[in-house]
Amino acid sequence: MRINLSETQMTEVKRILEKEFLITAIVPTDDYLFINCFAKRQRETVYYHLFTEKDTLVIRCYARVFDSLSLDIVIKSTAKNLFDYLLNQTGLKNTTYIENGVVWNF
Repeated sequence: MRINLSETQMTEVKRILEKEFLITAIVPTDDYLFINCFAKRQRETVYYHLFTEKDTLVIRCYARVFDSLSLDIVIKSTAKNLFDYLLNQTGLKNTTYIENGVVWNF
């Protein structure tokens, strides 16, 4: 289920992302909040999907990180910052981070 954010919350999400990424698009779909970003330093496209599943906040990320350790670190730290902010705002206690199909725990 897509996460519903207020305008203020969306502004904060954009601020968190813009520290490391150029935001190309933020599109709410029926299933998730789709965020298309471009990593400034690594020159790679990064996709985030934010949604809730039962009582869990899920951030799913797709990026070509296999040859870029620095990009991997940036997308994980950005996801961690998003989790920290959104958990305080939504009241959800559980989180799941999925990067290129692999589940990671923070």
